[in-house]
Amino acid sequence: MRVPLAPRPLIDRPPAPTAAPEPTARDAWAIGLGAAAVAVALWPLRAYAGSHRSGTDAPKFRLDSFPLSTYPMFSEHRGRSTHVPHVIGLTAEGERVIPHHRHFGTGGVNQTRKQVARAFRRGDAAVVVQDYADALARQNEALGGAVPTGSGPGSTRRRREAAIVTVEAVRSRFRFDEYMAGQRLPQREQVLARCAVGGRAEAVQERRDAAQLGREAGR
Repeated sequence: MRVPLAPRPLIDRPPAPTAAPEPTARDAWAIGLGAAAVAVALWPLRAYAGSHRSGTDAPKFRLDSFPLSTYPMFSEHRGRSTHVPHVIGLTAEGERVIPHHRHFGTGGVNQTRKQVARAFRRGDAAVVVQDYADALARQNEALGGAVPTGSGPGSTRRRREAAIVTVEAVRSRFRFDEYMAGQRLPQREQVLARCAVGGRAEAVQERRDAAQLGREAGR
């Protein structure tokens, strides 16, 4: 005897695909922005097109490679030491205190540093230390002889600056490995100008080696 088969369920066929909607202005903007982002990301590759093994493009091949940055701060070859033109303050005991950059300019640290370096190259180191010394004298006068006693960074800085008796414009040579290991004194130094706080600046030409710098710091 045959067993009747159960009827198969009817399966609805999927609807026929409809045509894609027409692109809108918003879609065009999205495509354009995406293409622009890709172009910006690939733009540095232009430096590697063609034969540019000499001239200004040579360091890109010798010291760097895409996609790493080709900015000099990352790719420029650095030796074991560097020269830093800057201003230092000296206490009566010979301690070195770096006065705040705002005593010379109202810009940021890098802007003031460039202004100081430019003035040194022009031969105006005496003008720089005069400005620093005058600003420190005005700060001491405003304090009225009182020593700041607060624990904040501003009070600590003014307390250290109040002990400065002489300001010097120097060009110091630092060794990277020694400085990063905690040795903050330069390897050698050239003094370009000097000014007592409240006095008049004078241009000088003096040199200090590591031994002399160590003796002055330890006296």
